[in-house]
Amino acid sequence: MMKQLMSFFVALDSVLVNGMRLICVVCFALLLLLLTGNIFVRNVPIMAFYWFDEVVEWVFAWMVFFGAAALWARDDHFKLEWLPTKLRGTRAGRLAVIGLEFLSFFFLLVFATQSLRLTILAKDWTPFFNVSKRFLYICMPISGFIMLGYSVRNVVREIRGFLTFAPNSGPTPKS
Repeated sequence: MMKQLMSFFVALDSVLVNGMRLICVVCFALLLLLLTGNIFVRNVPIMAFYWFDEVVEWVFAWMVFFGAAALWARDDHFKLEWLPTKLRGTRAGRLAVIGLEFLSFFFLLVFATQSLRLTILAKDWTPFFNVSKRFLYICMPISGFIMLGYSVRNVVREIRGFLTFAPNSGPTPKS
């Protein structure tokens, strides 16, 4: 039973991370095309991109938030590691990492719930396409809850590492 559950989570992890990476690549390609097209149209005024700002805002937000979640899933997100590095191989180092993971968890909990609230309460519509701003904002709570799930994994991983601590073993390696 446990083996099946673990294989399910491994498959889910792969699908989530690859999906978020695909979203980021598509958004980046769209940004590249839009910005190149906008530069061209400014120099050769054959048409106007009245909808340009709207689409760039949308694509950029999705790329940033899903990119952050994909990085968080692989423990590649930017973080300051001065204290854990300074205390590496000690019980205090393990406790510092656990504390930092808990702080990250609570930050993401607030971020995910408040961005969900923002998305639900959004009443604005985009000026050109007349689409609800909820479709722009939805990337925030989705990525926030994904990062929250991975933070639970990190907290559990670090607590297990603390309980099986051997002096001078360093922090738990990335999974």
